[in-house]
Amino acid sequence: MTRDRFEVGIYLCLHNCEYIIQDRKGNKFKLLEESTGKINWFSEKELVQYFFAGQLNFPNKKTLPFKSVNHYHTADFSEIPEAIKAEAQRKCNYVLTVLDQKVETYTDSFLTPIIQQVAQNISDKNPPSPITLYRWLKDYLHSGGDIRSLIPRHQGKGNFNPKIAPEVHQLIKEVVTEVYLTPERPSIASIYDVIICRVLAENNLRKSQRQAALKIPHRATIYRQIQQLDTIEKAVGRYGKRTASLMYDPVKEGPRPSRPLERVEIDHTLLPFFVVDTDTRMPIGTPSLTSAVDKYSGLIVGYYLSFEPFSSLSVMQCLLHTIHPKDYVRDKFPSVKKDWNVYGLMEILVVDNGKEFYSQHFQDACQQLGISIQYTPPYMPWYKSSVERTFSSYNTQLLQGQPGTLFQEFTTQYDYDPKKNAVVSLEALQEMIHIFIVDIHNQSSHAQLCTPRAEVWSQGIAEHPPTLPPTLQDLRVLVGAVEKRVISRRGVELYGLYYNSSELARLRSNYEGEDMRRRGGLRPREKATIKYDPTDLSKLYVLDPTNHQFIVVPAMNQEYTQGLTLWQHKVIKNLAAIEAKRVDIVALALAKQKIQEIVEREWQKSSKGKTRKSMARWLGIGRDDLKVDELTSDHEDLSNPSQASSITTDKELASLFNQRSEITGISDLGYADNPLLSLLENQHLEPNEQQKELPSHLENTKIKKPKTQKIKTSVTSQEVSDISSFEKSVIQPDEWKPDLTGWEVSLGLPK
Repeated sequence: MTRDRFEVGIYLCLHNCEYIIQDRKGNKFKLLEESTGKINWFSEKELVQYFFAGQLNFPNKKTLPFKSVNHYHTADFSEIPEAIKAEAQRKCNYVLTVLDQKVETYTDSFLTPIIQQVAQNISDKNPPSPITLYRWLKDYLHSGGDIRSLIPRHQGKGNFNPKIAPEVHQLIKEVVTEVYLTPERPSIASIYDVIICRVLAENNLRKSQRQAALKIPHRATIYRQIQQLDTIEKAVGRYGKRTASLMYDPVKEGPRPSRPLERVEIDHTLLPFFVVDTDTRMPIGTPSLTSAVDKYSGLIVGYYLSFEPFSSLSVMQCLLHTIHPKDYVRDKFPSVKKDWNVYGLMEILVVDNGKEFYSQHFQDACQQLGISIQYTPPYMPWYKSSVERTFSSYNTQLLQGQPGTLFQEFTTQYDYDPKKNAVVSLEALQEMIHIFIVDIHNQSSHAQLCTPRAEVWSQGIAEHPPTLPPTLQDLRVLVGAVEKRVISRRGVELYGLYYNSSELARLRSNYEGEDMRRRGGLRPREKATIKYDPTDLSKLYVLDPTNHQFIVVPAMNQEYTQGLTLWQHKVIKNLAAIEAKRVDIVALALAKQKIQEIVEREWQKSSKGKTRKSMARWLGIGRDDLKVDELTSDHEDLSNPSQASSITTDKELASLFNQRSEITGISDLGYADNPLLSLLENQHLEPNEQQKELPSHLENTKIKKPKTQKIKTSVTSQEVSDISSFEKSVIQPDEWKPDLTGWEVSLGLPK
């Protein structure tokens, strides 16, 4: 490598301008700018600082420009392969020995003795000829004494002339652009077939013009040319610009907050893990997980685990867990050693573009709590990279290797059934998640700050304490759904249930006064705004328009609604509608009891994951706030086969619970017209007293649907008499009473 110093006659390149040192006075140099002729004076200290700042270099105009086809001439010499480096050092021994002689001409008689001497010293069995050594000297001097100029130029050897005709090369280029670089992503083998067809078509045209035929290229030629394509260009053409950007663009870091809870990221995932029932050890299914992560500290600040589908309900339950303190951990999970001292309202909530995050209930809740919702741009996952990384940690650090983990490749290729190997119950999984969050993840080192995440959180809240809403009721109200209802003397009706209280009676008088003023008009009655929690129908909240606050209104029947979800209530109403054609609280209680018996019986026998997952929703497995009392199984009337349900298959039981959702963003809902009706209509019930009084000759008669093609126009007198006696036994709607035969009425009914 050449060496330069600051002296008169040396060329410099300073700030992209070329200078020549004309004079030196003491410690200062006179520099002439060649393009403008301007004179500048610089001290030696300034020039040295410019050099080490990368703003000054020596172009070395004293020598001829260094021209080399060697691609190693700018490489780091220490990173060059050892064999090539040894060859350059061998040449350098000959060159430096010649230069040490300090002669101006290099003749054969002068170089031959030097070659023999150096070859003997380094034990070189293949010494160069004088003309070869002369070329080495020339390259070395032209490079300014750079040893990299002596590196062998193997890559320049060989015949580089194209082996295929230019027309064929152009055809290959066109086919690659038009066919290979397309979203259909055809294989190279199919590309070769297209090229053959193109060449044959071109040869037919050339034959008519009496031109020489083109030679079909070899298959290896096509593979080689496609492999030489730019990787990014290939990805853009075959996978699209967005995918290519994700594959090859540098990883970006999302926005960086300055304090805890300034930015919280939330998202869902379906855990690849089969959970079993605590009592029967039968597999239930794979639970869904909603997690919230603080971007500043990397702490997991809240989560929600259940068998509910992804919805605004799971999002708001996760928010509720995030805002609440976690002081229950030590009592509920003694195996957790550390504290989870995380609570408070976040400032910005980062979500993706899932439909549950556009729910009006979710947006209203965040607005009242003062939480700003930020939607990530499509296809930019780094905007919520913290929660995405957390999901990866769940799978790799917590679930991987546990029995019951779901791996697609193991399930399809190897003898591994995650359902059969599952041994962890949902309660145990909850404990595992708490240990992972509190004792492992939150105690791990922060990637940028190199400090445990829990310490980063503690230091941050010391300067910026968490914030809370004015009242606890704000949190309870903002986790429900919104409806409009008229307040009557019976209270507020919601899905066949009534809610009433003394405060609601006062509120009703205000609405009735408003209705009196509207009596002469055509406008409908004034409706009140209510909010309810779909996971607990024991109470709802009614908005008082005078002070714009919600009042708590309990359900009239607390025994029935305690811990009752809206989805369960829909199922019970469907069964009650079959046994009695109107909603009656006695029929509802009996229907709830009957479904509970069916579910508990089939829970022991069912093995299908989807059916057991639906039954898990009924039993409230995975929902902390839902308490389902276990029913005793020693009631002889309910266990009587003649009175029990005839549901015998998993398929029928699955159709009982699998219902579509009729309200966006709420998971515990069903609809009234579903296959449950046709299924439960076939259940065998004991005949009532009126049915037993039918005429003896009609007792076993089956009433068939009349066929349209055979209409009977005449009726005998005997048939008229029979029909009249049958009509007398029909139950009128106003006279209806629930058939309590075979049921323990006192069990689970209101006093």
